[in-house]
Amino acid sequence: MSLDVATEMLLKFNAEGVHPAKQYLDAREQAVKAVDEHMKDKEEEPMYCGFASVSVHPARGKFVSFLKKAGVGDNGYRGGYRISYYEIMPPDHKWRHCQSMDIKEVACDAFAKCFEKIRTYSLQ
Repeated sequence: MSLDVATEMLLKFNAEGVHPAKQYLDAREQAVKAVDEHMKDKEEEPMYCGFASVSVHPARGKFVSFLKKAGVGDNGYRGGYRISYYEIMPPDHKWRHCQSMDIKEVACDAFAKCFEKIRTYSLQ
């Protein structure tokens, strides 16, 4: 493996090598794709309601600093930094203002999976 390829692979999974805005936008894109795929054959949202968010632990580092400066998220109830489903989904998305916990869990799970190699994130 060449040094360039190794460096590229390391940067891909290293939070220091990817700008936090790109991390957030890439994860948001994956959340939108997951919701769209989940709801593609459904006309109505699933029946049960609730909330979902992604909790960042520990609540420090470049990504959390970026979120704070951008006004995205807030301090988590039990520590960490919380990013709500409503802050993950774009304002104009069809399912952003839904009450379905099923849809919210799909989006938050897809968002959090984008960070598994970079930092410990837990789904609330």
